Amino acid sequence: MRIFLLIVTAIIWGSTFFIIKDTVITVNEYYIVFIRTFIAAISMLLFLYFKDKKIFVNYKTLKRGMILGILLATTYISQTIGLKYTSSGHSAFITGAGVIIVPMLLFFFFKRKLKIQETIILFVVFLGLFILTYDSQTVLNIGDLITLITAFSLAWHLILSGKYVKTTEVLSLVAFQFLFASLFSFLLYLTTQPVSFGLSINEIISLLYLGFVGTLFCYFVSVWAQKQVDTVTVALIFTLEPVFAVLFAWIFASEILSLKEITGGLIILGGISAFQFFSNRRK
Repeated sequence: MRIFLLIVTAIIWGSTFFIIKDTVITVNEYYIVFIRTFIAAISMLLFLYFKDKKIFVNYKTLKRGMILGILLATTYISQTIGLKYTSSGHSAFITGAGVIIVPMLLFFFFKRKLKIQETIILFVVFLGLFILTYDSQTVLNIGDLITLITAFSLAWHLILSGKYVKTTEVLSLVAFQFLFASLFSFLLYLTTQPVSFGLSINEIISLLYLGFVGTLFCYFVSVWAQKQVDTVTVALIFTLEPVFAVLFAWIFASEILSLKEITGGLIILGGISAFQFFSNRRK
């Protein structure tokens, strides 16, 4: 059952790319992130309130949730803005590359040595990114460059959340990160755009899907499943996300990747899978 739900999670996350790309045409990017994280935050906080009210006076969890929330908002916002200018496939593969940026950041900021296989995988993935995104006429798509911010923000989120969960109650941490992500994105919305809450029926449906299904459900499943499913299996299942993103974009948005883009995407996917396999086998 857990394996099945993890695959469903990968499918859902893959589906969010073309939905965001379609929604951001008419809805402000900060507002999209605010709604999806606010829905998840309210749902999680209500659940935790009835489960254990003590979490609301745990200042360490609150502080760590704020840090992760700002990183999560940065990840979502840059990804959403990037989708204005690049394809769902490009966005999904570049976002997925955030996983292998982790050892590079650990090397530069925490003096952790890079292992030989990690160095090789880093080179392979960046080669894949170059093949995927480079265009001899435009050099680099502005949307791809913005989405690189997503990859680095995601990497920092993975590093810090990995440290925090060792000494912090997980569900509380997730709830507070959603709360601060929603507050941060709403603040940006208020200070950069004329405020308007009017939405069409299709936009409301898209935002509800992103909030309840693409954010709340998927985070809940990923936390719940990893209690019993080994990390290697979870990681390899989640590498399917960009594959589903490309598939959904092709079916529903008529996006087609060229042979060069498919080659770059497959190289990235192979590098991510190899990184997950070697790092988790070592553990």
